[in-house]
Amino acid sequence: MPQLQRLSLKAQVYEIIRQKILQQEYALGEKINIDTVADELKISNSPIREALMMLSQDGLIEMIPNNGARVISFSEEGFHEIASSLYVVLYGAYDLCVRQGTIDQVAKEMEHHLALQQKCYDEGDVVETVKHALQFDKCIVTGTRNCYLISMYEHIEDIFYLMALHNNQRGEDDRHNNITEHKMILKSIQEHDAAALHNWLGVHYDKHL
Repeated sequence: MPQLQRLSLKAQVYEIIRQKILQQEYALGEKINIDTVADELKISNSPIREALMMLSQDGLIEMIPNNGARVISFSEEGFHEIASSLYVVLYGAYDLCVRQGTIDQVAKEMEHHLALQQKCYDEGDVVETVKHALQFDKCIVTGTRNCYLISMYEHIEDIFYLMALHNNQRGEDDRHNNITEHKMILKSIQEHDAAALHNWLGVHYDKHL
């Protein structure tokens, strides 16, 4: 485990556990034993409990009565609901970018991340492929320049990352399809074809376990 610095213990424990979840050192659905974490970090249980509550608020941890804390796991229904929510956010953000006149700049940024996604895919780096895939999608949100919308998106961005990682780790077809869908989404935006974008975002976010 990393060495703790002279900062808030709660904040440090939060970041340590968060990174272990994102790096899959804690698997989806895995129980987090407070006593084990306390022993590894050589600290009391209190800041660990506080950090777990923060992670629960972020949606990365489920606090189960009489059973402690577990990393989130995705049900079929929950997975589809989150993907559908992303579709709504992205299409709404696109509409706002069009009205604000920022969509052409957004397209350039998306093109950049798509090229990096393709490069990482060709190199077989799944984690970096996922990161650039998410940045591709996020370009539409940041292009709105709406601080409130961006903040809401970033608050649950870690959950999106775990979902995308799960999807991309299932096999070559999922990774290839993701890039194909991104190419069609970008093409629709570059051609200012809202109907085509509506269709391809629907395909892109029609995700299941």
